[in-house]
Amino acid sequence: MNRLQTRRDGMPLAAISWLAGLAVLLVAYSIVTLESLGSEATLDFFGRWVYDAVVLGAAAAVLLRGIRMEAERAAWLSIGIGLALWALGQTYYSVVLYYAYPAPFPSPADVLFLAFYPAAFLGIVLLLRGRSNRDSFAWMDSLIGALAVAAIAAALIFPPVLDALGGSALGVAVSLAYPCADLVLLGLVAAALTAGDWRGQGPWLAIAAAFLLFGAADVVYLSVGGQSTDALNIASIAWPAAFLIFAAVAWWPASAAEPKRERPHSSIVAPIVLAGTVVVLLALASVHKVGEIAVALGVASLLAVLVRLAATFRANTRMIASSREEAVTDLLTGLANRRSLNEELQGAFANPPDRTTVLALFDLNGFKSYNDTFGHTAGDDLLQRLGASLEETVAPWGSAFRLGGDEFCVLASTEKMKADAIVAAAKAALSEQGKGFSITASCGMVELPTEVETPTDALRLADRRMYMEKGQRADSALSQARSVLLGLLRERQPDHDLHVDGVARLASETGRALGLGAENLDVLVRAAEMHDIGKVAIPDEILRKPGPLDEAELDLVHKHPKIGERVLYAAPALREVGKVVRSTHEHWDGSGYPDGLAGEEIPLAARLILICNAYDAMVQSRAYGERLSQDEAIAELRRGAGHQFDPGLVELVVDRILGVKDSGAREPSGQTGKSVDSNA
Repeated sequence: MNRLQTRRDGMPLAAISWLAGLAVLLVAYSIVTLESLGSEATLDFFGRWVYDAVVLGAAAAVLLRGIRMEAERAAWLSIGIGLALWALGQTYYSVVLYYAYPAPFPSPADVLFLAFYPAAFLGIVLLLRGRSNRDSFAWMDSLIGALAVAAIAAALIFPPVLDALGGSALGVAVSLAYPCADLVLLGLVAAALTAGDWRGQGPWLAIAAAFLLFGAADVVYLSVGGQSTDALNIASIAWPAAFLIFAAVAWWPASAAEPKRERPHSSIVAPIVLAGTVVVLLALASVHKVGEIAVALGVASLLAVLVRLAATFRANTRMIASSREEAVTDLLTGLANRRSLNEELQGAFANPPDRTTVLALFDLNGFKSYNDTFGHTAGDDLLQRLGASLEETVAPWGSAFRLGGDEFCVLASTEKMKADAIVAAAKAALSEQGKGFSITASCGMVELPTEVETPTDALRLADRRMYMEKGQRADSALSQARSVLLGLLRERQPDHDLHVDGVARLASETGRALGLGAENLDVLVRAAEMHDIGKVAIPDEILRKPGPLDEAELDLVHKHPKIGERVLYAAPALREVGKVVRSTHEHWDGSGYPDGLAGEEIPLAARLILICNAYDAMVQSRAYGERLSQDEAIAELRRGAGHQFDPGLVELVVDRILGVKDSGAREPSGQTGKSVDSNA
């Protein structure tokens, strides 16, 4: 590694050695000057050549840092040039004006001294631009800090300087240029400190200390009129000390630190403290003269505070509006989100009953496969396209929402368009086909407020209906689970398909005659297909036993509805089916199993499946009895009505068997008779 390269853990060894040597020279100069040690020649040597060596060496160190390192090169080259010009002015003074009496003022040395300030000004601006936060509040706080520090410094610096001024107009102007330039630089550094986090601000604090030393030394020099005094001897140490501070900061690794993008909460402390100090300063101005410049700068600082407050209020107002917008908007698609839907649902239920609204939930079919095939970025693009299409389609009637993932929603009035037509248009908007993919949508629809009473019930019902429709797809998880379970039953009972088809078909026809909705009808049919799924846990020798079952065998068989419910509960989409399956062997008079339910305590679907199962078992070939004719089976059903079966449902099933159309459920007949054994 090059000895001059910056290391992460500190300054390069060569820079440390160089600055340490300059510090030793400065200490030696300070001791000799303050203690007046040695002869006149010794004092002259240290006052001229050692002093000049320190400032020239420090300026060279800063210039070398700017040349050798790319980070912040322009800033440190500018500061280094300014320091070099000041050091050359000091050298000119030592060589040409040291013994002149009276020394001319202003002189070429003053030109070089003042040339330091524009170069330093440019360097500090470049550092401030690179290190400070760049948001508008940071720059406002910087302005407040700069004006406040300038006001305070003006109150402290200008009175003694103005009291000591005299001579030509040019001399007065040059004398005032020094403190004015010091104020500008102090204001810039105050801006840097105010704009950032106080933690990690060591370099800026060091630069501030250097400029304070410069300003203090200038004030002392101008106050004593350049005459050699003890105060001036002490102040003269401040200039080379400031040079060494600049050199140390230039070579310190933190000098290239990146600015923080987010300002900490503590960053507001500095402008508040400085503004409070200005208030105190202006209060003192009423009883003690602090100078017009200090008052003007103080007033400007407070005006900047007012601008900052106005900007803060405006920003907070915008932030609240933006937060509100974000809270009700889906970030990916720009559609309204679930929170917005909940708010609009409340309004839908406040409408009169004759003003209906349709709530439709949609879940995309094929989206997971699309995501897996084309990637999540393409999946996000697809969601954005479909969301935009849905919003445009339903805009004439209502609002579109994205609820998360691949779920969308529509809430629309049915005054101008029927609910079915709205849903069909929305499904088309949520469909897209291409090479290797096909996206469609499953839907669950609820009409408000006619079908449900609360928004929660509406969402729950729409969700169930949506997953019911999704489950009817051949490639759905529900259909696949159903196929697996029925396949398992088929392996145990090869003739099971015929029985299942018969029970499901008769149950479906009767359910339609009852006017069951699509969701309840689907649950009925699924439960009819899988009402015996629990028998997979019953040994074959019991299921196929030709004679009566003993007590232990019968007890085991009576457990199969519970087993079936547990099996179906493993699939969330089949849980409603599982509840029905559990009760498919309950009897109207309470003599059934497994829970001993009676009458209308038994789910309607379970009561209906029991009747259909019994009829189909009687008309099929049976291992435990002879096959009955249709009339004989109907007679058995009627004998069991009021005891084993729901009497009204029995007559409705009989009507379906006989092909009677448009008949409704009948009142229970009250007949009793022997129970029909459908093989438990």
